[in-house]
Amino acid sequence: MNSWMRLVMSGLVAAALNVTTFAQAPTVGNQQKAGERLERRGKADQRKGERLEKKGEAQEKAGDRLEAQGKVRAGEKLERKGERNERRGEHLETKGTRLEKRGEKLENKSENTGQNK
Repeated sequence: MNSWMRLVMSGLVAAALNVTTFAQAPTVGNQQKAGERLERRGKADQRKGERLEKKGEAQEKAGDRLEAQGKVRAGEKLERKGERNERRGEHLETKGTRLEKRGEKLENKSENTGQNK
């Protein structure tokens, strides 16, 4: 048996021994941490969404002021940008609540499985 064949065979044996390790479910502690991370990310997205909505409202008001000064194109452009930011903010808020709920579910799931063991 040459050295290349020995190398390939040893790699196959090592892979076969580690397959069971890869197939295991994540530990309870990891699920708990993942749930907490999702919740934090969700809260951060909600806050960012609120900020974007406020920014969008301010941009729309600024666009109205520009239009009143006679700068119609700049005002309309700023209003559109404000509307877009508001929509993005709303989307981020809903995404944040979804992530928070997923995180809570993960935490509860890990607590329940941890109690059963």
